[in-house]
Amino acid sequence: MFRYLFLISLFLVIFTSCNTILEKKNSNYNSILDKYSKSDYKYKDLFDGKLTLEVVFISNDIKNALKKDIKSNNLRKKNIPFPIDNDYPSFLVAFYHYDYKANNLDREETSWDISLKLKNKTYKPSKVTKLFKSNHKVFKTYFNNEQRFSTFYLVEFKNLKLDKLSGNISLVLSSIDAALKAVWRL
Repeated sequence: MFRYLFLISLFLVIFTSCNTILEKKNSNYNSILDKYSKSDYKYKDLFDGKLTLEVVFISNDIKNALKKDIKSNNLRKKNIPFPIDNDYPSFLVAFYHYDYKANNLDREETSWDISLKLKNKTYKPSKVTKLFKSNHKVFKTYFNNEQRFSTFYLVEFKNLKLDKLSGNISLVLSSIDAALKAVWRL
């Protein structure tokens, strides 16, 4: 009887200590993610969201945290939906519009204008790629809120250098209906 109690106690001690280690590891990543995540919302009425925008600025800090996880075998590179070896700014965008036909940031005939504002200059993205939600758990890693109805995009600015960014940077989505903005202070 005491043997079983001892084994159960030992299992509980090991399980709770492993869980604490995982929480500490994730809390460091989460603090980095919180720093580079921004959101903006426009509401149709008191309860219904008309437009939602969640953006993660894929900074060098996020890339380094992901590379560290890859080296420690906690993460597979194929599970990362964006390149981590580039030197240009990119953004992981979760966009929701109540009219599903307007979720078309990657098309040329889109009604949305995407721009990056940096030091009184405006830059257009060199590439906007729609990311498919085949593995929804992958995207939950990068967004703090539930993004079940959003469409995911990778927005890249290959004409800029990531290490040259400083001051305030703003990613702006605008159309005739509304404008959504995410601002970072570097």
